[in-house]
Amino acid sequence: MLDNYFPSTVWIDHEMRVYDKLNNAGSWSIGSRIDAMLDSCGSLCEDGGCTTALGDLNEDEILNIQDLITMVNHILSISVLQECPLEAADMNVDGIINIQDLISLVNAILGNGRLSKLDGNANIQYDFINEGLMLSIKSDIEISGIQLSIMNDLPVEVELKDNSHITQESSFIDGINRYLAYSIFNQSFDGHYTDLLIKSDVNLDIDKIYITIADINGDALEVTYIESNNQSKYIEPSSFELGELYPNPFNPSTQVNFKLPVDSHVKLSAYDVRGQEVGIIFEGAQSIGSHSYIWNASNLPSGVYYVRLQAGSMVASQKALLIK
Repeated sequence: MLDNYFPSTVWIDHEMRVYDKLNNAGSWSIGSRIDAMLDSCGSLCEDGGCTTALGDLNEDEILNIQDLITMVNHILSISVLQECPLEAADMNVDGIINIQDLISLVNAILGNGRLSKLDGNANIQYDFINEGLMLSIKSDIEISGIQLSIMNDLPVEVELKDNSHITQESSFIDGINRYLAYSIFNQSFDGHYTDLLIKSDVNLDIDKIYITIADINGDALEVTYIESNNQSKYIEPSSFELGELYPNPFNPSTQVNFKLPVDSHVKLSAYDVRGQEVGIIFEGAQSIGSHSYIWNASNLPSGVYYVRLQAGSMVASQKALLIK
């Protein structure tokens, strides 16, 4: 080594960026900067993040009825999951916790293997009657679960005709009636014809009733609604999506796009790598469909952030890189 030259130490963070550099660093300097890097990294550097197995919602390393009840309560918004249990509940990894995940969890508990993809379809004829609204479901394959979301100012009662072996659960929270019908043994509904009566003293809007029908694998059937006058319309499967940010990287603003399958209270916020909330982009009631907001991060330093969308029990996030 030449005189007056010292070794240089460079610290590279998890984003492959230079965190710090120092000439002739001693052991204390090296250790303190590594600790500071880990603190900045936050939950991303904690033992690899979530290690909970799919379906293990109570994190006891056993799949059983407790996990099933926990998932039902989450879908009905009675008690909402967060963080690792929320991740474990998304059995099909589509960003939505619903009847499809519930059936998949039942199969996992029972040790049932997945059958070949069935690609089912269902026609739903709806008739307005004195008692409310009758939904008559005709499917081309056996169905194992039904989920309803009914936007209404008042609670309604849902009556499933026959099918005494099917478990039914419901809730009414924040103007949304939620209903689940499934078997804890994943037994199919009786036949390919199923009738649901939605009892209500007020007129119901068919466009504010959202239904997901799942087969024995937990896959959703494509649904077509047929009014009593035989006018039909195809209903696209409900989707919950937080789109890619544009631009990304950005300075200082980026556009955030998302889709909602139902009307819901929404919170769209930004977090740093430590998991601290650094800004609320939007919070309030939002209707079904596509929406767009601009996030202005001019008050924040350069770095990695996460945009998080929560609508009821549905959560999604996107990584954002702010470069100034």
